[in-house]
Amino acid sequence: MERQEVLEFVKRFPVSHMATVEDGQPRVRAMQTAVIDDAGLTFCTGSHKDVCRQLSANPSVELAYWDPSSGCHIRIRGDMEVVGDLDLKQHIVDHVFTFLKPVVEAHGHEAITLFRLSSGQTYVWTQAIGHQPPEALPF
Repeated sequence: MERQEVLEFVKRFPVSHMATVEDGQPRVRAMQTAVIDDAGLTFCTGSHKDVCRQLSANPSVELAYWDPSSGCHIRIRGDMEVVGDLDLKQHIVDHVFTFLKPVVEAHGHEAITLFRLSSGQTYVWTQAIGHQPPEALPF
C-alpha cells in the first residue's frame, strides 16, 4: 500500500489506537487524527496529559487503524515530532476540535501540543494475508 493510499484510509477511519511507552511499559489509548495530509498524521493533545509527557520523553509510537467492514488493519510505526505551528493549532481549534476553544481562550495555545508522525513503517493486514507476517512498507 502506497503512502497516499494509507492517508486516504486514515481519512476514512481517523481514530487510531496509539501505543506509547512509559517506564518501559506500553500505554494504549484511542486518539482521533486531527490532520491528515502530505506532511503526515498530526495529533492534538492537552499539554498536561500523560500522552504528551510520554511522547515528549520517548517519541516512539505505533498507531493502529481499522476498517470494521473489510477487516483491514493498518499499523504505522515511527517517531513523533512536536509541531509548533500556531496557525495549525488555531485551525484545529477552529475547525476540527472546536470543544477546545474554551480551553485555549482560558489558557492560551500552550494548553495544547501537536505531534506529527511524518515517516515510519506501515504494516497492512487483511484476511487474504492470513497468518503471513505483514510486509513493512515505508510511510
